[in-house]
Amino acid sequence: MPLVAAYDSLERLWSAPMPFLLQRRCGPEDRAIPRNYIYTCLNDALAASRLTGPGDEQLRYTPHDFRRIFVTDALRSGLPPHIAARICGHRMVDTTLGYAAIYPEDVINHHRSFIARRRSLRPSEEYREPTAQEWQDFLAHFELRKVALGVCARDFGTPCVHEYACIRCPVLRPDPEQMPRLEEIHANLLDRLQQAKEQGWLGEVAATEAGLAAAEQKLAAMRDLAARHTTVHLGMPDLRGVVARIDSEQRNEDAKGQARALQRGDDRLPLFQVRHRDHTGTGRACRHP
Repeated sequence: MPLVAAYDSLERLWSAPMPFLLQRRCGPEDRAIPRNYIYTCLNDALAASRLTGPGDEQLRYTPHDFRRIFVTDALRSGLPPHIAARICGHRMVDTTLGYAAIYPEDVINHHRSFIARRRSLRPSEEYREPTAQEWQDFLAHFELRKVALGVCARDFGTPCVHEYACIRCPVLRPDPEQMPRLEEIHANLLDRLQQAKEQGWLGEVAATEAGLAAAEQKLAAMRDLAARHTTVHLGMPDLRGVVARIDSEQRNEDAKGQARALQRGDDRLPLFQVRHRDHTGTGRACRHP
């Protein structure tokens, strides 16, 4: 496939030479087929076919419509949605399912067939009713997940691979309320590390440093959780200062009005505003001669 440069009419830029799939020979050189030429070919083919829509108007197709037709036909033929998403270059399967005109019926059918295949491969005794002892063991597992620094998130029926060294365990979900306890453990580890260095216990130094790194990581996770769940009390707004400022501004305006009236030498008393307090505590203005 020859390397050619193509012009992007939307970006208004020329691309680097690449092996474009759709090319044509134009004089002495090869050129990538432009977008407008594909639209022209589609319209000419539809005009020659004399296919019309519900209103007897000529059908209009775009290259993107054929992606939808391809995805719809592929899913109906049994292609899994996640494989169709990889073929189309979609990051999410929901985008591919939106292309399919048969969604969600085909998605439900694919899911049911997938469950049926999984059940046929798994042993039949796993689908029996659990006994009373098995149910009690299942409930006891979740009761035993509560530890001093948080909650253990290991799977049901699995042993503790870290031999209950919860600080180093990655499946421990730390509880922010247990931060003082973990800080005390962290301080104790620092003392043990100092003692191990003084005594020359190199193995103990390595083990204590690993525990310190894990404790610092758990402390950072606790602080992050506490910061995200912290509530800030904003208090009630105090409007007394606003009301006092409004009263002061109104008195200044009344005084200025009286001064202007006296300067004009009016033979009648000036009108000024008197502030009365009502039952709400705010002032209302009344004009008096």
